[in-house]
Amino acid sequence: MRETTTVFEQRWSVWLSTLSGIALIISAGLALWLQLGGSGFSTLPEPTRESLLSQYNAIAHGGFFAVLAVLAGLLMRSIAQANPQDAKPKPDKPWPLAITDFIKQHPVVTIVLTIYVVLMVQESSWFYKEILTWYDDIFSDQLLNNFSLREKLINETMGRNDFRFFPLSHQDLHALSWLTPYIKVWSLVSALELIATIILGCKLIERVKNNGTSAGLMLMGTLLFLFTSASAYNYFQFIYSERFLTFLLALYAYHYSVYLDSGRLHNGRLALLFALFIPFFKDTAVLLAVIPAATTIVAGSLGAMPSRPAWGSTKPSKWMEAYALDIAIVSLALFFLASFAMLSGLPSLAADVPRYDEHLGFSVLALDIRLIIFLGFIASRLWLIGRKHANVTALDGLNLAALAYGFALYALVGLEGSNYMSLPIQFVAVLDILMIWESLIAPKLNHRMGSRQAQAVALGTTLLLLNIEDRQAATFRQRAQLISWKQRSWRTTLNEARAITERAKENGETVNLIYSKGWFKHSDQMKALSFDRLVYYDIDTRRYIVKAGIGKGEFYTPQPGDYLVDIDTGKKLTQFGIDLSNYDVLYQEDPNRQYARIFRHR
Repeated sequence: MRETTTVFEQRWSVWLSTLSGIALIISAGLALWLQLGGSGFSTLPEPTRESLLSQYNAIAHGGFFAVLAVLAGLLMRSIAQANPQDAKPKPDKPWPLAITDFIKQHPVVTIVLTIYVVLMVQESSWFYKEILTWYDDIFSDQLLNNFSLREKLINETMGRNDFRFFPLSHQDLHALSWLTPYIKVWSLVSALELIATIILGCKLIERVKNNGTSAGLMLMGTLLFLFTSASAYNYFQFIYSERFLTFLLALYAYHYSVYLDSGRLHNGRLALLFALFIPFFKDTAVLLAVIPAATTIVAGSLGAMPSRPAWGSTKPSKWMEAYALDIAIVSLALFFLASFAMLSGLPSLAADVPRYDEHLGFSVLALDIRLIIFLGFIASRLWLIGRKHANVTALDGLNLAALAYGFALYALVGLEGSNYMSLPIQFVAVLDILMIWESLIAPKLNHRMGSRQAQAVALGTTLLLLNIEDRQAATFRQRAQLISWKQRSWRTTLNEARAITERAKENGETVNLIYSKGWFKHSDQMKALSFDRLVYYDIDTRRYIVKAGIGKGEFYTPQPGDYLVDIDTGKKLTQFGIDLSNYDVLYQEDPNRQYARIFRHR
């Protein structure tokens, strides 16, 4: 790289670190002021406190988005300017031609992905947990005010004062809601993210292996990533931020690996752009953004990366220039801390509430086969690097980042390999399995048999691993089936409740409709049914309250002839005071499951 190419990165690091440091100092002072009680905030009436916190959140997050937009704009401008400085790359093919070539080169992968995407779209509906309530806002103006802010989508992430911090989470769905109300289109976009994540991961392995990979790499990577419980969680039920986070991680890791390999500043600044957004989709994700770059700085300075200058081998100014982009990425840690302090730490301290799910810290550690391979791969790489039998690569930095991310999850909420939160780690574990295959097994197969036979062995090995996993608990198949069943059961139960209540009204009956805690608690779907009274049973106070209809706001006592709709409350009904022996079952989706039922009081 030329001497002048790192000026932007150096200025970025200085300015971002300085301003973030100032914001952190101010935040620390305000936090101390709040803790000592000097603000008098805790003595204010509760409605006043909530109103002030709401206003603070709105103003602070507005400022945050303005700063983020400015930073992204500066980066995109610098990316456009970086192209002339880099060696002229080969012209990219038009995307229709690139897709055609991919299909020709990977017909089996194309078939597998097509079937998977068709199933994703087929099974998608608005009967997801959070979307059930978010969706009410979308139709509130009869689609005549599309580009309005959805309060429920905003409050889910930016209106909470319990030390949770992921302001960009779900905002991809928020943007999609402006363009289309059709969930199946949202699912299709999610499918495109899935495909891009797989391709970028495989391309990263090709880059690390200097394009010396086998023909079966893409098929193995596709099958291994598609068929995990974490993937079923995130792609068949796309409400979780880990889906988009993993997509961003794949983009960041790929472009960063290209930068480390070729020194192309265009790719380096693209990596910085994607790293900028990663920390704000999940609070622990800052580790995924910062640690790969920090690994490069430490490993390169120690002489473990021949392409990077060791500390002491050159002037400090030259060393700073060589690591300018890596330092710029690491500076995002200060920006994240300052943002967390201003947007979550201060209002949470003012609200005086404990951290959300703090009781789950170190609660569970359940590693699956892949995470065991992931840990084994990291240990073997550390041993080889320590013995100077191998150099540090982009994949090593990504592994350390995923390891730190996993430990942070374990410390905060516990870690399960089958859980949706493990998707970024599962993505890196797939890359490790591919790297093991390409380093130890594929070369021997290529020497002993033809390309087609080697691909068959790779496919057979992958299917064997998937078959072994399918015999464990919490598998992809079990998770996908449960998600599908829940959606169908919610829909059919709601439809059945609509039919039963409409018939009762046509017969001149008084329809009192009782429901309880669940995802339908705040949904307008219950209010769309036919009733004289819509009654909510509060499992905390064990009281019946009329939510809509005759006597709205009054307490209620169940009477013979009342209908009880249990779409998703389940066993909580009996645990918290409803005696179901007083009710007859009119409808039950599955006798083996304790929800998706309709009862009538005797």
